Amino acid sequence: MSGYPNISQAITLWQESLSGVLKNTSHQKQIEYIFHTTGVAESAYKIAKKCNLNHEKAYVLGLLHDYGKIQNEKNTGKAHFIVGYDKMMQEGFFAVADICLSHSFPIKDFLLSDYPSYNIDSLEKAKIILSKREYNDYDYLIQLCDMFFEGMDKMSYERRIKGICARYNLTDKQIKNIEIGNKKNKEYFDKLCGCDIYDLLNIK
Repeated sequence: MSGYPNISQAITLWQESLSGVLKNTSHQKQIEYIFHTTGVAESAYKIAKKCNLNHEKAYVLGLLHDYGKIQNEKNTGKAHFIVGYDKMMQEGFFAVADICLSHSFPIKDFLLSDYPSYNIDSLEKAKIILSKREYNDYDYLIQLCDMFFEGMDKMSYERRIKGICARYNLTDKQIKNIEIGNKKNKEYFDKLCGCDIYDLLNIK
């Protein structure tokens, strides 16, 4: 079996995840989920096509990166990145499983204290799995595109970071890590694409 589903299969899985979002969240969060996941998918597709990566694979990974939000994290106590990882491993879609996990952890060797909103079991499982693999272009691509969408807005990662800092009591080190990681990813894909990806994606 392929490491990722085809477009048709991916849409079916996305609709499955959406059914959980529709059941477990507010109307506003439902709209935001649709906007975010489709936005990440479309952005990843455009960048991948421009830099000669597999653009269908990039679209699928972007669409399904938040599959785990089919469950309500607060009610179940299980982080969405673990729910998504487990589901995609069961389906045999290993590349998607990797992305469900890696999109939440730009730094693989993270500290548990960096993610206080998630339970320890989920974080420890993620840490063990991530320690056994290396990130690739698709991990970095989805991590970057994930930063372009918040609420119902499409924005630069710099603006998104300001919003994150305003909402969470992050340390200076955490903020610096976020800034460095996203700057590195954007510069990398700017170079691969031969253009400013903000222009490609019409991000002001």
